[in-house]
Amino acid sequence: MDLQRIGRYDIKSLIGQGGMSTVYLGYDPRSQREVAIKVLPPYYLHSTKFRERFEREALMIALLEHPAIVPVYDMGEEEGQPYIVMRYMSGGSLSDKLKKGPIPLRECMEMYLRLAPALDTAHARGVTHRDVKPDNLLFDKYDNVFLSDFGLARLRETIGFANISDGSIMGTPAYMSPEQIQGDRSIDGRSDIYSLGIVLYQMLCGSVPFAGTTAASVMMMHLVNPVPSIIDANKSLPLGIQSVLDKAMAKKPEDRFQSAGEFARAIQAVTTGVQRKPSAKPAITPNRQPVRAIPSIETPADTGPTPADHAAAVTSRSNHQIGQPSAPSRVPSKEHERADVTLKAEKYPQSDRPVATPSRSVPLLKQRYLLPVWGWLVSAMVLVILSLLVILWTQGILPFSSSPGSPVNSGIPESNNTPISQTMATSTAAVQSALILGQADKLAFISSSDIWVSNLNGSQLTRLTNDRNTKSNLQWTPDGQSVIYTSGNCINLVGLLTQQVNTVSCINGISSINAFNISPDGQQVALGLDDTDLYLFPYTQLFTLHAESRLADVSSRAQCSYFAPYHTTDTIKAVSWSPVKDQLAILLSNQVDGSLRDQVSIYDFSQCAASPRLVQEISSSYFLFNLRGYFERPEISALSLNKNGQFLFNSPLTSTGFGNLQLYDLDNGQSEALAPNGSCCYRDVSWSPDGSYLFYSYQPEAGGAISLFYVPSSALSRPGQAVAALSLPPDLLAASQAALQPALRTVH
Repeated sequence: MDLQRIGRYDIKSLIGQGGMSTVYLGYDPRSQREVAIKVLPPYYLHSTKFRERFEREALMIALLEHPAIVPVYDMGEEEGQPYIVMRYMSGGSLSDKLKKGPIPLRECMEMYLRLAPALDTAHARGVTHRDVKPDNLLFDKYDNVFLSDFGLARLRETIGFANISDGSIMGTPAYMSPEQIQGDRSIDGRSDIYSLGIVLYQMLCGSVPFAGTTAASVMMMHLVNPVPSIIDANKSLPLGIQSVLDKAMAKKPEDRFQSAGEFARAIQAVTTGVQRKPSAKPAITPNRQPVRAIPSIETPADTGPTPADHAAAVTSRSNHQIGQPSAPSRVPSKEHERADVTLKAEKYPQSDRPVATPSRSVPLLKQRYLLPVWGWLVSAMVLVILSLLVILWTQGILPFSSSPGSPVNSGIPESNNTPISQTMATSTAAVQSALILGQADKLAFISSSDIWVSNLNGSQLTRLTNDRNTKSNLQWTPDGQSVIYTSGNCINLVGLLTQQVNTVSCINGISSINAFNISPDGQQVALGLDDTDLYLFPYTQLFTLHAESRLADVSSRAQCSYFAPYHTTDTIKAVSWSPVKDQLAILLSNQVDGSLRDQVSIYDFSQCAASPRLVQEISSSYFLFNLRGYFERPEISALSLNKNGQFLFNSPLTSTGFGNLQLYDLDNGQSEALAPNGSCCYRDVSWSPDGSYLFYSYQPEAGGAISLFYVPSSALSRPGQAVAALSLPPDLLAASQAALQPALRTVH
């Protein structure tokens, strides 16, 4: 292509360049005006239907006529490269403005009041932007804001750009909605509203709410993390702005503002009060409380401070807001009528009547709630007495206090309607600091088919799920903010703070996922499907899968075609990445003398080859015959490998998986039986992240209570010593006939 000229347009200079397009400043001799020319990469032409789709999408963009949408003048193709000609915006982008720092709330409000009708117009025509971000909010020479690049993200998706080998996905991770991250192709305008919420947060405090070192970590935050407190980042903002952001960035589309106009009006209400009904004048009399204005139904109920918040926030609000609130005329409610009657009945001179303005509300509230000196003295004495009682109670001195370590709530909720956020804790654990063992600070496990988490001292016991669905392959995400697991043919995750379950992907064509494991460095994923097929791909690619995926979609995520999938001759039961990079332990069930027996094979997948190197194979010829009951039930119910090359195995003696515990050393090929609590019975074994502690569940061979224990690895040769149980409610594990699958979170 001749860079001096594209079509009839003279090229004056390069404006910018990205992965999606290159933008030039051009000159149109026909209209004698400067234009912006967006040139798309030539690899778009790989699609036979590209020209048809390109012309249809570009025409759709051109027909979106609105004063706040950058107009499209022309489109065409020059030497195999498609281009779009648009109005030149000489005022730069919002990204340029943000380099100078945060933007005042009132200026943000004015921008959103201008942009909202443009977005709503596009959404009404079924057009979703899909890439709302500061780079796509442009300004003309009069500082009017415009939406740019409408429909180009959709164009990129429709021609398959999202599946190129570099793993690019449609949209920009920092601004993508949860449904966009999950590959929902039926997204609508509410996805753009989520992105607008991210942009508003960034404008008000100078940074995006979710930031990480990798795209995958950022996308994970969008799925599970709550909206951070913007007041902490910018204390001059009114308190109500947090509620507006929480609603705009709700995880579910139905919980958000349903239009951009609704979102903009909520910002306006917090900024100026325009969408709120007039505040009634507070009538301060001995027999009446101050009357509070009723919020307008057009405004979220919590977008503005309450009278109690008002006194604390009024000073910061008056310092940064521009102008005084002005309210439109509205038909007064009955509460307002009663307030007006009260005010008229006061015996104040007309000039002395209190006015409902921020500057007057502070002294009036102080006058109403002022305490005499003796009141403060009594309050101080009561506080001291209560503090002493709390100290005595926690020490077990008072007759009604619990002894240290005794659980306050001893039962697991029986009803399926139990709130997911229910938390149970012991009396002493509630005041203890979090315990750290072997570089782990939290434990996730399954009880009665639901996920629970707690600190390692048993405190902050919380139920994360309440669906009673069968769950497998429990583990923490690399950032430690979510628990990820498989259920049937789906990969799900649940946020530690939000307690909201999100489906990463469901894989069609299979009944269930055999195995799933994330490497200790958080870089790779191993996925066992169709009994004998093993798929290996980067962890970041996990979140580019669609909500409904095919096996071919999983294959396309792998960096090596030989591992997409790697076919084994035996059935894959479980996989576990080794702390040694690129080595994977695979628990296989194979045919030996006509019967199925479990064994472990360790492969090195560092080289992309049809036959990965077999590091070691652990079969019955090594040590498994020493496991009590192995030949009667030749199964391994759990395996865990630490950085010292030590394997932990369970051999089930009962139908619930409890049995012997065996330690195998890869370096010397030696094995030994472990019995920290006695000869039997053990299950759910797992090393701590650094391999210095062993976690397991224990049940006496005769049956009875199931408990979770931990023991230092240095004490494994001293049975019965240094063993400790997690302080959990005794009935919590009573029904845990299925594996607990304990997963330890690495300290972050």
